[in-house]
Amino acid sequence: MKRRSFDLLFLLVSAVFMPAAAQQQKFAGVWEARFKGEVFMTLKLEAGDPISGSLSGGSISVNDDGDLTAASGGGKELPILNPKVDGNKLSFEWKEDEDETLKFEMRLTADGEAQLQFMDAPEGLRIKPIPIRRK
Repeated sequence: MKRRSFDLLFLLVSAVFMPAAAQQQKFAGVWEARFKGEVFMTLKLEAGDPISGSLSGGSISVNDDGDLTAASGGGKELPILNPKVDGNKLSFEWKEDEDETLKFEMRLTADGEAQLQFMDAPEGLRIKPIPIRRK
């Protein structure tokens, strides 16, 4: 009787934690943003408790409609902060040196494809979601 109780408890605990691990696994990997075929941003994510990773950003320019007009890589690889998974969405923060903290939201759109959205672009600046692909 005690063995069955333990087995049932194990199954219940596993059922609670498995969905979170499966959700995080959807995000795990190396994701790249490209402009005119060249990588300008790399997001590396590892499933865990909590999910963790790093972002190496670049510099971008956008037009008044929020479309990328130029992008280049070369930024430092720094850890993401405060990651939170909610279904097909991962929100996180990122800070480079003494710059202000930037907030991002990554939304999965298909297998190996997502969009990365700046959540706090400077006032008056609109940036459309940036397509990213798992490498």
